[in-house]
Amino acid sequence: MSKRTMFVRMVLSSILRRRSRVLIAMLAVAIGATTLSSLAMIAIDVPRQMAREIRSYGANVVVLPNGEDAGFAPSILTSIQNDIPANELVGAVGLDYEPVTINDLPYVAVGTDLNAAKTINPYWYVDGEWPSQPHHALIGREIAQATDVTVGDKLTLNQLVETGAQTPGTTPGEAPSPSALEPTDEMGGAAPGQVTNEAGKPIAPADKTVTDAAPGAGTDVRSLAITVSGVLETGGSEDGFVYLSSDDLVELTGREHMLTVAELSIAANESALDSIATRLSATYPEIKAAPVARLAHSDANVLDLLRSLMIIITLIVLALIMIGVSTTMMAVVTERRNEIGLRKALGAGNRSIVGEFLGEAVVLGLIGGVLGAIMGYGLAQVISFNVFHRTVVFQPLVFIATILVSVAISTLASLIPVRRAVDVDPALVLRGE
Repeated sequence: MSKRTMFVRMVLSSILRRRSRVLIAMLAVAIGATTLSSLAMIAIDVPRQMAREIRSYGANVVVLPNGEDAGFAPSILTSIQNDIPANELVGAVGLDYEPVTINDLPYVAVGTDLNAAKTINPYWYVDGEWPSQPHHALIGREIAQATDVTVGDKLTLNQLVETGAQTPGTTPGEAPSPSALEPTDEMGGAAPGQVTNEAGKPIAPADKTVTDAAPGAGTDVRSLAITVSGVLETGGSEDGFVYLSSDDLVELTGREHMLTVAELSIAANESALDSIATRLSATYPEIKAAPVARLAHSDANVLDLLRSLMIIITLIVLALIMIGVSTTMMAVVTERRNEIGLRKALGAGNRSIVGEFLGEAVVLGLIGGVLGAIMGYGLAQVISFNVFHRTVVFQPLVFIATILVSVAISTLASLIPVRRAVDVDPALVLRGE
């Protein structure tokens, strides 16, 4: 016990006698540990948050009717939402596409939950306001330009209930064939002029274009007067659609509300999305779910790049810690060269000298690691709040790992200086050489 006490006293007294040099090494360890701790906490917690942020780019899972069904009940979408964990589901929206005419021009009306559509598509630019009242709707920029209407104007949507001729792939009053709603991996899957949904997926057979959206003959015309609450501009196919509430679309068509397609935004990696889609398709025989592979793969790439960047920065920080500590310890060994030579001349062994210097390195790493781990958590909070507008969760394992890594790096950085201390020749030192 007396030997251990003496060893601790020697290490601490050596550190205290060289406070200025030791302080530099300790700050190097603390700054490195701060960076290491903050990056580790961000790397663990922020990708989960970023997965939700990235979901603002659009839905990454599409749900379609199975078989020959023209649509599926909204209750199925509700059940699907309940089956997906709340911390993974960013949003979900069901869409019902119906052909309409505006001023005798053919367009497509989309009946949906407008609040859900806003949640799942936060990047949409709306000139005006999102509809909040019955008989209010969003119209795409293309429709606004073609009909020369602005926010606050009124429009009349017309639909022919009975047609004189059946359009390809549909029956009178029937929604587009589900086979035309297959999700594709590329945005360019639609033929020229073909009707597509928000994600750029075809919503009608390839031989059915926008000019066929409304039949050219009929005897029973249903109409709905709407007020334009906002003009939608996304630069995509949405600019050619009319978005209104599901209740308003039911009033226009006179038919029960059915979903032509549902879109889900799920914060999960590519393999997890595949698993979720497979499970949903097996659980609900009325539908088939498939991930939008292009978006899922893009999400994975962004998160992988983030992790890779953090790993590279961490390695650079660790290298800087080693350089800082090694330089400081080298200066300490040079300064104590006479002392080391005298101790060796009096019979001190290499093991004793190595143990003292490594003990100093451990103390430096321990104190610097503790300070760095505490400051790292604070830095991670600042970065996460300012960049992602969220706070990170404290990770006890990261705190402990930061201290252990700091001690290990500090010890490794001292090996070369310790080697020089062991090589000191007491005879040369005593002669003043």
